[in-house]
Amino acid sequence: MPYGCLDTKNLSAASHKALEKALERWQRSMQISRPKTFLVLASHEESSGLELELKEELILRSLTRDEFRTNVIIITAKNEEDLAMKITRNKILSPVQTLILFAESRHALSIRPIFKRRFGRALEIKTFKADFEFNHPWISTASSFVWFFRNLILRMWVGIRKRTGRRLRKRLKSLFWS
Repeated sequence: MPYGCLDTKNLSAASHKALEKALERWQRSMQISRPKTFLVLASHEESSGLELELKEELILRSLTRDEFRTNVIIITAKNEEDLAMKITRNKILSPVQTLILFAESRHALSIRPIFKRRFGRALEIKTFKADFEFNHPWISTASSFVWFFRNLILRMWVGIRKRTGRRLRKRLKSLFWS
């Protein structure tokens, strides 16, 4: 999951930790038995250039340029739903047999239903704890109380969207957007 960067030279602690864990897991799986395993670098569209450059620098410390070109896929998305959709539509990645998603533990609760709907049993979510920096550009608060209610609302919204038909969703949308 993309967590942004703090300034022009540093990734956020959550982004750095997720990238390290993903790279370690990916290298282990390449050595053992899965030669057709890809590492997906994700970034939000708003500041994708800087964040992706910093992530590439970290990855190129342990990989060669040829390995990077053949095994690393870069995707930019505007939100988590768009990211899941772009991963499923990527021809190089499909069919996805296993998707291991590294997400910060507070963020994983809201991510799970979005990716579960797209990938089903193929999804594995690995969580980690990260201390978010003050004035972090992506995460507005680190208070567990606020995160709990944010995740609860997101889970309810995704559940309602999943269970309602298209016609009802269009009617509700027309009520609020007109």
